[in-house]
Amino acid sequence: MNKLFNHIKLFSLILVFATLSFRCEDDRVAEEPQELIQMWLDGTEIPVYDYYESITTLGIKTLTEDGNVKKVFVIHFQKDAGRISPEKEHYALILYDVDGLNNEDLIDEGVYVNPSSESTKGVTLEIVGLSDYTSNAQGAITRNEDNVVDGVVEGTFYNPYAETMQNGLLLFENVTIGTDTTNTFYSEFY
Repeated sequence: MNKLFNHIKLFSLILVFATLSFRCEDDRVAEEPQELIQMWLDGTEIPVYDYYESITTLGIKTLTEDGNVKKVFVIHFQKDAGRISPEKEHYALILYDVDGLNNEDLIDEGVYVNPSSESTKGVTLEIVGLSDYTSNAQGAITRNEDNVVDGVVEGTFYNPYAETMQNGLLLFENVTIGTDTTNTFYSEFY
């Protein structure tokens, strides 16, 4: 009988311990994903949040005359704070699609290329000046959830101030696409 009583006590202790150990309440706090933008020019990392006073985004979706959905997404980096202006030192990444999906996304997931190919999706890297141009670029929007995007773009462009070709690489995560047209002046060109 004593042996049975000891087994019952042991079983009761295990049951109490298990009840206390396995609570139904979840005390973990979910972290909000943070925006992250990383940039390299000619292999040198540019600390974008320190170097640029203003980092803005813009997404526009329009219906073209031929019935296609045109989408433009811009990440605009400006050295000086204040009004976004083409006269101020800046850098911009522009992704566009002239035949996008007709949905709520301001840019579609997929691969974007320059020079253009049979793809309707293009990409360009811009720096202030009328004589800048992108010689080649490729990139991808790898995730778009409610217009919060992840992606990567790499390309070569002419910098008229340095009078040289430069290679740029941008990685971005959890970037919210804005809709304020004052966030960039590039929305008119694509």
